[in-house]
Amino acid sequence: MGFDIVNVTLTSLSMSVDAMTVGAIDGLEEKDMKMVKVILIALTFGIFQATMPIIGYFIGFSFKDVLETYIPYIAFTLLLILSIKSLIDFIKELKERKKQKENNETEIVKTKKIKVTTILFQGVATSIDALCIGFVFLDYDIPNAMLTFGIIGITTFILTLLTTTFGSKLASKLEKWASLIASIVFLAIGLKILIEGLIG
Repeated sequence: MGFDIVNVTLTSLSMSVDAMTVGAIDGLEEKDMKMVKVILIALTFGIFQATMPIIGYFIGFSFKDVLETYIPYIAFTLLLILSIKSLIDFIKELKERKKQKENNETEIVKTKKIKVTTILFQGVATSIDALCIGFVFLDYDIPNAMLTFGIIGITTFILTLLTTTFGSKLASKLEKWASLIASIVFLAIGLKILIEGLIG
């Protein structure tokens, strides 16, 4: 399959969601964060989001000949798992917010300094799912796959840069709907790939 800008764009946006949310919260927690640290957070998340799919892709690429027939099904299954995971996260968050509301709990935001080690940990945590994305694009040749993963990394960098900078305004909105949106988009992309594979 050739380079599909729609799939790549939607995947890039979906893969950026977790990083955007964490970046926004970091921006909310550390008031007056220096621009150097904002860029460090965005760059770290962007690099991890680009690197993890590359690792997944080359692991899968080694077995591409064996997996060739099953690639659409593998891609659909992995995206379905990511979709279900995101939906479960959304339901958990919804229940947590409802519980807080019933108990009249108010979130107390304390100003703190985000450590570099914390940023690295967040980078890994928000990009683990991206390993699966490498398998999703196994039907791309290496140049198109690298271009795709590069776009994912750049998209994550730009959006995280924005959300970290404007964390106090965006954190609550992102947290509320991010998991549901990601779930829907992952499912939509998975179905699209599966249908194209069956038709093709």
